[in-house]
Amino acid sequence: MNIDGCNGLVCLTKIESESSASMITPLPHMFVIKDLVVDMTNFYNQYKSIEPWLKRKNPPETKGKEVLQSKKDRAKLDGII
Repeated sequence: MNIDGCNGLVCLTKIESESSASMITPLPHMFVIKDLVVDMTNFYNQYKSIEPWLKRKNPPETKGKEVLQSKKDRAKLDGII
């Protein structure tokens, strides 16, 4: 959202308690559907294209079952994410 002219997360943005009113609008590059509701189609297409998740080099041997991450594998990600 855009809060008083600055883009940010509304849940984390501090608003001055002494201010009489704050202006909250959708992000400027998003198409507005209604009020603060925006069209997320382009966002999800871009998200899917970059594939921001971990991938295995080899497919898991257990089809359809959850593959748990070991503590050793998790330690490899420290400092990256």
